Amino acid sequence: MSLRRNRTTPRRSRQGLKRGESEEPYRDWIKHSSIDRRTRVVLALDLDGKAPSDLLEFGEALLDHTDEHVCGVRFGRQTVLNLGLSFTRRLTRRVHAGDLPCIIDDKLSDIGSTNEAITTAYYRLGFDAIIVNPSSGWKGGLEPVYRLSRKGGQGVIVLAYMSHPGAKETFGQRVFNGASRKPTYQYEKYARKAVDWDSDGIVVGATRPNIIRKLKPIVKGKVPVYSPGIGTQGGDIASARKAGSDYFIIGRSITRAQEPANISAKFARASFS
Repeated sequence: MSLRRNRTTPRRSRQGLKRGESEEPYRDWIKHSSIDRRTRVVLALDLDGKAPSDLLEFGEALLDHTDEHVCGVRFGRQTVLNLGLSFTRRLTRRVHAGDLPCIIDDKLSDIGSTNEAITTAYYRLGFDAIIVNPSSGWKGGLEPVYRLSRKGGQGVIVLAYMSHPGAKETFGQRVFNGASRKPTYQYEKYARKAVDWDSDGIVVGATRPNIIRKLKPIVKGKVPVYSPGIGTQGGDIASARKAGSDYFIIGRSITRAQEPANISAKFARASFS
């Protein structure tokens, strides 16, 4: 697909507010963006296979064609690595120019000092939320990520169940539940951790509507559900939405489409109608 920049696309003002100061926190921003645009679609940018300058141009053109139909933009980690820091910052600025929040999908899970350094670097690049893997736990693990995010108004989204088949080997394993010694599923423990930590979302693949349905009572009214895997991986908005998903992370079905504006508008209508 070859895209040209659409420089006539209107940009909406954020009323003079600056990120990290007095504006609404991430969770409110994406919620209001969703309501204003009548869409629950989060565009997934996984850019590779070209020179950094070409990737930047493609990403900017893609946003020109789709940003009125999405409520946020999620960057894959490979996008940052392939663009480099300077071009990543330019692309997050372009996302913000369209009044949209940026999510970095790092699936971060390390010791606290490393998590803190990585999170700080991402937020300096302009990201407004980060996806983490809860396997490193709270104390000495993810606590600094939450502390930094609360201070700056960013969001933390917890990975609960991935969209690929192999996820059942780890996220779907049976584990003992603390002192009670009663067996439960790993993804249920992760969802409860997300609630306990006052997270801004959990990720559950749209390819697993039965698991979304099981987790919704745990997080309902507290933590929204983000579901990737729509389209190319076999998930669909209708099933995930019926099961309880709040936002739909869609990448290749839009980014590889011949007419991304039309397909993103179609997904937007399906997500919000």
